Amino acid sequence: MPTRSASALTLSLAALLSAGATALAHASPSPSGVEVCTVTGTSGQYSVRVRNTGTAPLTRVDVTGVRLDGGGQAKEALTVSLADIPPGKYKTAILARHEESAALDSIVTYSAVDGTETPQQELFAGKVAHVSPGSALQYTLAPLAVRGWTVAYGSATSPRLEAGSAVLLSYPVRSGKKPATRPEAGRTPSAVVPLTPCREPGKKS
Repeated sequence: MPTRSASALTLSLAALLSAGATALAHASPSPSGVEVCTVTGTSGQYSVRVRNTGTAPLTRVDVTGVRLDGGGQAKEALTVSLADIPPGKYKTAILARHEESAALDSIVTYSAVDGTETPQQELFAGKVAHVSPGSALQYTLAPLAVRGWTVAYGSATSPRLEAGSAVLLSYPVRSGKKPATRPEAGRTPSAVVPLTPCREPGKKS
């Protein structure tokens, strides 16, 4: 997959990330209306679980990822659509099967508005590329799957993140606009939360 040129986006989240509950992987309710976790197999299998934490059904959730080659480089984009997720339920998008490898790129959720399927939230998967303790913008985020954007954010009240850890940036889709392919310059996310492995079967989620 072609590599896009990097473009720095500076976003201040000083007031956004003050609540500790926002940093929890299974916070409820989720500002984005979904909870997302990942399942990684020992032979490269990779799945993304999306749970509807809202009060209305999600008519569709598009999960976009990038298939990786043996060297961990992006090879091709792929999208899995999950249909009809009721409140409180989840579905799983399989991005890579046995002896394959993939990484999450983005997620777009849809619901019915006046009888029309309408995009609601867009989430971008990123990783903490750099930590600058004491800086006004403590963290620099980069895409989890492909290069092409960076986001600097943070404050003294931001949740502590470790270099290399995965996160999700959430944005409401603007009325009348198509979902974006990258975070928009100067636009503050509605939430930034860790992207974590799913809980083991049998444990309360």
